[in-house]
Amino acid sequence: MRLRLLFATALTMGLAFPGAFAQRGADGSETVVRHADELRAEHKEDAAAKLLTGYLEKHPEDANALTALAKVRIDQDDTDGGRDLLTRALASSPNSEAANFALGNLLAAEGRYPEAMDRFETVLAIDLQNEAARGGELKAATELALVARRGQHPDVALTVLEHARSAMPDNPQLLLDLGVQATEIGKLPEALDSLTTARKLDPENPEIIYALARVELDQQHMADAEQDLRAYLKQRPNDASAHYGLGHILGMEQKTDAARTEFERSIQLQPVQTESYYQLGQLALNAHDPSEAESEFRKTLARDAKHGGALTGMGILAFRGKDYAEAEKYFARAEQSSPNYQPAHYYRGLALEHLGRKQEAARELKKATELDREQNGPPGAAGQSTATSQ
Repeated sequence: MRLRLLFATALTMGLAFPGAFAQRGADGSETVVRHADELRAEHKEDAAAKLLTGYLEKHPEDANALTALAKVRIDQDDTDGGRDLLTRALASSPNSEAANFALGNLLAAEGRYPEAMDRFETVLAIDLQNEAARGGELKAATELALVARRGQHPDVALTVLEHARSAMPDNPQLLLDLGVQATEIGKLPEALDSLTTARKLDPENPEIIYALARVELDQQHMADAEQDLRAYLKQRPNDASAHYGLGHILGMEQKTDAARTEFERSIQLQPVQTESYYQLGQLALNAHDPSEAESEFRKTLARDAKHGGALTGMGILAFRGKDYAEAEKYFARAEQSSPNYQPAHYYRGLALEHLGRKQEAARELKKATELDREQNGPPGAAGQSTATSQ
């Protein structure tokens, strides 16, 4: 199925499409076209138009001359005239690279991206390495995917990029965009495939390395994710988010000291943040250092008063101190901001039991068990994921 038909069906955009073109051939205008291009470069559009019009009176189906005149008409703000000439050029020579590329640019400028991609893909089918067509295809596909995303159709955005990949399978930027889009909608195997291919084509591209590390982390490939984040940080050592991500991985690998170093570095680079403070608090909580844990959780809550993880952490500190009433209040606040954060429900249930509120405790523990089953995490494992406000 042609991309424009698929996209029109998915988004009901109501685009109009040109008809098929008959195959005919014409040539022999190289000198005339070259001269016309020189006149255009000198902003002598009228002279270029006169030269080409004279030539076309004798050679009305010459695709090169028709395309050259179309460019002149577009320069003269006669878009309709330019489009008509390009249509004539393609009727004469459907595989004309110049005509297809010029019409593709015109259609893209009008926001008719599916049709533009058809033109660029005609050129790419003839010459995959045509740089102009590759650039046009990438730009049109990117813009079309953005249209789909703005319209709340992320699946269509992915389809657009996958289609462009079928026409241009060796473009690392396109593969990066495809990988990121697939990651955002949870299609991790597709994302991994796209980004791995992109990495082979452009091994040192930091954006590709970072995106690949994200997917590896989501798929729990911790060693690979750590390796790629370290490779990324060699190029961009001052990226606070990457230091946070590396710290998160190291924490999951139980490399506590190394994780703490990364979170602290993240904070040094970007003091006004939340998650690194929370993770430092969680490390301290797991190490049974209540004073340090409370300090970091309070820093987190100073930046986000509804941070579910930090509220739960404060509740756990109160619970360990046997202040069950205070603990229950923190867990209840955590549930309000992060309703699906399992540790908050689990510990609230325990606190309620200590307070003698058996029915409420049973309800909370049942909810914790259900969330545990849904999320495939060990019950009661506080801090197994970051709970931010929802």
